[in-house]
Amino acid sequence: MDFDLTDTTIYNFPHAFINRRGEAILIRTLEPAHHQPLIDMYLAYRPRNSFSGLPPSTDEACTRWVAGIIDHAVNLLALSFEKGPVGHAALFAIDETSCEILVVVAPSQQRIGIGTELMRCLIQLSHELHFERIRLHVEAGNHVARHVYEKCGFHYTTRGLVAELDMSLDLARYRSSLLVPVGEIMNRDVISVGPETPCREALRLFLEDRVASLPVVDDDGRLRGILSETDLLTEANLAKRVGEVLTRDVVSVQQGYPLESVISLFRSRKLRCIPVLDRHMRLVGVVGRKDVLAYYRNRL
Repeated sequence: MDFDLTDTTIYNFPHAFINRRGEAILIRTLEPAHHQPLIDMYLAYRPRNSFSGLPPSTDEACTRWVAGIIDHAVNLLALSFEKGPVGHAALFAIDETSCEILVVVAPSQQRIGIGTELMRCLIQLSHELHFERIRLHVEAGNHVARHVYEKCGFHYTTRGLVAELDMSLDLARYRSSLLVPVGEIMNRDVISVGPETPCREALRLFLEDRVASLPVVDDDGRLRGILSETDLLTEANLAKRVGEVLTRDVVSVQQGYPLESVISLFRSRKLRCIPVLDRHMRLVGVVGRKDVLAYYRNRL
């Protein structure tokens, strides 16, 4: 199957994060320029033939194997700004509703969060490509990988004294959770300020109401920008009005925006809170990370 990735979240917003060693990692879709570096990552993999007989032992077989994955799978690459490719995830279509996945992290980069982030991105991508079920195989003794898969929602479909276990993730529940409109989970009790509000008053709101940011609205309730605590870290700004120091380039969403897209914005843009607007561009609420967690808690 051929897939158009141009409308997917990971294609438009590559996922950046900091691993447990404090290093910046970028997860993105595979481009032609990455083909040889990906092959080189597998050629450097030691020991070879270490998980279900992969990567193949000889360089020639390993190169052919990786080239086949590049040609026949949807691929994501985890890139270190210093080391190049450090992880790889591939999605293979089984049929129109099911897919199989492979997640590999370079041995020196394991147990620092890269595999988990790759898996989460791959689940999101599988959902956006309209698959209903993800399947994978894992060696029974690979407890690190099994822990990652379980943490990401996979369940065992085979058990017992076998060398390789089958696991599966049903995307139906995942889809029903992430398609909820943000208007259903947002916080409607919003503290906002106007452009003419003195910054000293905004400072009082930050300290007394413990908000992380303040939407700035005009007299008609339309969003004009946002004021963050960072905007007031310069003492000279306290003598100004909000309209002089606010950030005008604001990421906002409308009430019908699906939760999955909001989560992607939280991750890709490193946001903690997003204003929610009605169709007239008037502020009707805000959604933060804690609102998402509260929604999950209520579902559970």
